[in-house]
Amino acid sequence: MLATVILAVAISGCGGAHPGAATAAPPAVRGEVTTGPDLSGVTLPNFVMPIIHGGISLPDRELTPGAVTTTDANDVCEVQPHSTVPQLSPALQTAVYTAYGYTSPDAVHKHTLDWLVPYNLGGAGVEANIWPAATAGTGFYQKIQTDEILRQMVCRRDLTLTQAQTALETNWYSAWLRYVVATGHM
Repeated sequence: MLATVILAVAISGCGGAHPGAATAAPPAVRGEVTTGPDLSGVTLPNFVMPIIHGGISLPDRELTPGAVTTTDANDVCEVQPHSTVPQLSPALQTAVYTAYGYTSPDAVHKHTLDWLVPYNLGGAGVEANIWPAATAGTGFYQKIQTDEILRQMVCRRDLTLTQAQTALETNWYSAWLRYVVATGHM
C-alpha cells in the first residue's frame, strides 16, 4: 500500500511544469533571426484593407501588355475628364473576347471591356490595351476608380504620366491599393 502511494505521488509530479517555472527556450540556430524587425521610427500607412469578395480580375499580360498614344501630360490634361471615349469596333471587341476565351454569352455578360491604360491617360484603343474586366469581385469598378485618381494625380503633377501608365500596365490592382486604398480615396 505504501508503495502504491509513493508511485502515485511520483507519477503526479512528472510531466507538467510547475506554475511559475521557467520554460526551456528552443535552441538558437546560428544565423537565424529570432527577433522581429525594429519598427521604431517607422510610420505605417493608416488605412483599413477593404474586404474583397470574389476574385481579382487582372488582364493576361501576354494578351494585354498595354499601349499608349502619348506620354505628354499636357496632352492628357487638356482632354476633359469625362470626355467621350472612342468606341471599340465590333471586330476588336470580338477579337479581345475570343483571345481571352470568353465566347459564350454568359462569359461575355460577366465582363466588360476596359482599357488597361485609359483613353484619358493616353491609352490606345488597340487590342494590346483592351481586356475583359470582371464586373463581379474586384475588377471593373475598382479599375475605373484607379483610373480617375491617377488622372487627377497626373494633372496635379503629383505623378508623371509615364509613372501612372506604367503602374496600370504593371498591375492595376497594386496601383488601386497604393493610390486609392492607402490614400483614403475609397
